[in-house]
Amino acid sequence: MPARERFASTPIRTVAILPGMLGIKMTASIPKGALVSSPEAVAEDICRTLNSGRDGRYTSLLWLSIMMIINLLPWPILKRLNLYS
Repeated sequence: MPARERFASTPIRTVAILPGMLGIKMTASIPKGALVSSPEAVAEDICRTLNSGRDGRYTSLLWLSIMMIINLLPWPILKRLNLYS
């Protein structure tokens, strides 16, 4: 059961932060580009999201755009793209 559902009837608030790829030590060998966010930028977005009262946030507008397009694709195309395996 997702945390959002588990804590819905309690005063505990859950927030989904979707940062995409972070430029950290673990990803140092991956070439940096427009899809990589800095930890500092993500931390600022987390604080902004918590202060705004929103339930979630993509920390990169580019990732938001990509995921909106992916969510609009029909299942047969997604299956062919092999994104979910």
